[in-house]
Amino acid sequence: MPRPAAPAAATDLRCPAPVLPSPDGPTVAGLLSPAPAPAPRGATRLWPGEPLLWSWGPWHPGEVRTVECAHARLAAVGQCLADEVTMRHDLRRAVQDGRWERLTRWPGAYLLILLQDDGHLTAYADPAGQFPLYYGRHGQNTVLSTRARTAAALSGAAGRPDRAALAAHIVCPAVPELTEGRTAYDGISRLGGGQALRVAPSGGCTHWTYEDLAPDPGTRFEDSAAELRSALTHAVTLRTDSAPRITSDFSGGLDSTSLAFLAARTTGRPPLDAFVYHHPDAPAGDLDHALAHAEQAQLIRLAVTRGSEDSLPYSGLPEHGSADQPDPAAVIGARQRLRLDHIARGGPGIHLTGEGGDALLAAPPSYLGDIAATAGLRRLLSDGRALARMRQLSPADVILRARRLAHTPLHQAMSELASRLDEPLDHPPQWVDAVAWWPDPGPETAWLTTRARRQLAELAEERARSAGSTSPSAPATPGTRAVLCELRASAATQAQFASTARAFGIWPHAPFLDSEVVRACTRLPLPHRIDPFTAKPLLAAALTGLVPDSVLRRRTKGDYAAENYRGARRSATQIRARLLRSPLAELGIIEPSRVIASVERAVAGLPAPFPALNRLLGADLWLTADDCGQERP
Repeated sequence: MPRPAAPAAATDLRCPAPVLPSPDGPTVAGLLSPAPAPAPRGATRLWPGEPLLWSWGPWHPGEVRTVECAHARLAAVGQCLADEVTMRHDLRRAVQDGRWERLTRWPGAYLLILLQDDGHLTAYADPAGQFPLYYGRHGQNTVLSTRARTAAALSGAAGRPDRAALAAHIVCPAVPELTEGRTAYDGISRLGGGQALRVAPSGGCTHWTYEDLAPDPGTRFEDSAAELRSALTHAVTLRTDSAPRITSDFSGGLDSTSLAFLAARTTGRPPLDAFVYHHPDAPAGDLDHALAHAEQAQLIRLAVTRGSEDSLPYSGLPEHGSADQPDPAAVIGARQRLRLDHIARGGPGIHLTGEGGDALLAAPPSYLGDIAATAGLRRLLSDGRALARMRQLSPADVILRARRLAHTPLHQAMSELASRLDEPLDHPPQWVDAVAWWPDPGPETAWLTTRARRQLAELAEERARSAGSTSPSAPATPGTRAVLCELRASAATQAQFASTARAFGIWPHAPFLDSEVVRACTRLPLPHRIDPFTAKPLLAAALTGLVPDSVLRRRTKGDYAAENYRGARRSATQIRARLLRSPLAELGIIEPSRVIASVERAVAGLPAPFPALNRLLGADLWLTADDCGQERP
């Protein structure tokens, strides 16, 4: 059980408490100083009697857990599912032998914060990056927070958006190396998946990767399947055993539906309430699968959340945003709120989602480069032909791209990106465009001002010079890198959804993002994890006998394109008005008229870069938050 926080310390008149904006979510934060400031109003000490870190806001039960022993204190923020006896025992062992990273291997996913008696503070973000830490400087002192907005307020960076980070977020999301570790706040860094940060008593910071999720060439498929089966069933069981109420998504796809079947087997309170979303006028193709699968499960009670015109994308966008970082899912906020309201009618509880399953278990197109480099020509011809024919593409073109990718080092790809920012694709990137380190920039690149494009090109050129073909921090292969990028994006999506769900009393959990599940999947080299003739073969092998075969055989996914077009047509006037007054234009990042031209294409039913539009509108909403107070050029 989590340790109750102590009351806030009495105010020290010599060191006034920080003045912070009212947090829109619970926060752990601190100003690491030789003379720590008193906790802000309404906050409590994270550890009783220790003034460095504070906690405030409405946490879910067990979301912040603390234990102490001689010489060290520990806090796990997120979804740490270990029992307190184990946590205390392992902390004592780590104090004795210095193997602190052992503490990152408890079940669940969480940010780990350690404070030693000698004043060193160390933080470990979970391998997927669902629970990051944000940090920056305030004079000679370091500020830390689980929310970027709070870190920015503590450091004085709240009014300084990072223009380059925002531009990269909109047009180069598949190249996180461009702004590695930066956030939308200038001067605030992000401790992401598998990374660690140590802050010395002097204030100096050391940053490293403790978990690179590198594949183990000696791992066998059968062993990985058994490991995934154990990790995933354990992840679900720990939640069904502890949650007063548990529900699940049930889209009819592999990931969420498999989790629902696992939860239904272990919950002590059948039936399991499961939910599928369906818009009758713009069906995504999930409902028929969900209904068919639910008929096979007496322990699952399926509820259909029916969309309407008011739940379409871009409907009901608020005047001011509230997300901690730019959130592309803000444009589907009406749909998310409709789903969450339906789930919450049965009361608060844990809700399972399949987030992370695609990132870990599906085949990124760039894996063909890995095949070309390591598995031989016969395997490349087999996979390349199969994937090309499924998509009605030229097998020769797909195979040629894969062979070219196998001989293109990362630094060369980064250099090519710099030049292609001035010559982007004239169509939204397709599957074949991703048989690369990343897809070439799409037509949304034209939305940027010349200055913004030039700034991104300069960043790419700088990364090309500094990376080198043998950079020890770079993933070994294009496919491995793509999986990690997708995993980080999936973790961010889940974190933002959890933030939205908090107001409904719902706590979304994504067992596929649990640290041991992530390790089980990524340990197997990508070429052994993928089969173009089988959907997610590792998951199918892991869950055979636990989940119906019909679930494991589904190859399609829900397609929300019809909702996107319908929503764009319905809200076109509001979107145009928002773009014309967008702070992104005031910051010199976009040319609104060019974005509006893309919106007009969408209204006409022509191909349009919806994902990029969603990222742009999410950034626009973030900039309009009441306390952003962005500076103008």
